[in-house]
Amino acid sequence: MSKQANPTVIGGFVLGALALVVIAILVFGSGALFREQVPMVTYFPGSVQGLNVGAGVQFEGVTVGRVTGIELRFSPDTGTFSVPVTYEVWPESVSILGSASDDSPEEILRGLVKERGLHARLESLSFVTGQYVIALQLIPDRPVRLVEDPDDAVEVPAIEATRDRMTEMLNNLRLDDLVNEASLTLASIRQLIGSGEVLRLLERLNETLAAARVLIEDFDREVQPLAQRLDSTLGDFGAMAQTVNSSVVPVAESLETVAESLTVLVRRVDEQVVPLSGAAQSALGEVETAMRSLGSLAGDASGTRVRLDRFLGEASAAARSLRDLADYLERHPDAVLRGKR
Repeated sequence: MSKQANPTVIGGFVLGALALVVIAILVFGSGALFREQVPMVTYFPGSVQGLNVGAGVQFEGVTVGRVTGIELRFSPDTGTFSVPVTYEVWPESVSILGSASDDSPEEILRGLVKERGLHARLESLSFVTGQYVIALQLIPDRPVRLVEDPDDAVEVPAIEATRDRMTEMLNNLRLDDLVNEASLTLASIRQLIGSGEVLRLLERLNETLAAARVLIEDFDREVQPLAQRLDSTLGDFGAMAQTVNSSVVPVAESLETVAESLTVLVRRVDEQVVPLSGAAQSALGEVETAMRSLGSLAGDASGTRVRLDRFLGEASAAARSLRDLADYLERHPDAVLRGKR
């Protein structure tokens, strides 16, 4: 007969297993069950391949949370699919400097979304494994477009991943046209090579290289004579500079002597300026007196001016009489001896 199992031993094994599970959760979960969590959600456009539950949520390369769920939703009314990704952010992973805000972490995150442009993007963690993480970043200039904005979680708008953009670019490329253009280009190259133009171009290139080689050799032969002439010219220039330098000193001394002489002359002229100025003022005074006398003489109508006019009239009559006498004596020279008849 087999022995009946002891319930005490079974209960001890069950309690031990539960204790091990709790310890594993505390150790491997790094205390995630006891830390503060802020639920968040993002509706990513396109594929979320490579993103798994438990993947990290990063901001500026620092892990601040983890992914908690990935769903696939279908709307029969619009016929569209959506992929909401839920994740949690740990406020304790961010150190706040300065005075603490009275707002809750949820309110702070909602303010970052609406006022600072907080967005979420899928970024590759490793090209080898193909794993992705959620990267949060601030884009103030980008408009905020929310899908549902639920009350129980903070919705963060999404940005297309790099692979989605590459896929869209590849889809927009017209591969058939590119292949046709490449085929035409190859055909043109083949025709050009077959026409012999390439060979003629290569021959001309060889001739040009040969001529350039000859020119370089000629130039190389002329470099040394040119260098010698340059050295000779520099020597002559140095001698000329020495000659000019030796002539500059006497000229400078002569200029200093002339400057001293000019200084003495200016001093003497300055000494004579005051007397000359006094004499000039005296002469101007005398001229002014004479002009005043002439003015008074010209303005006296009843005195000196009348006598002067009378004198001038008598002098004019005497001059006419003398002129008549001279004419008569010229015609009759003997009148001086015989008298007037």
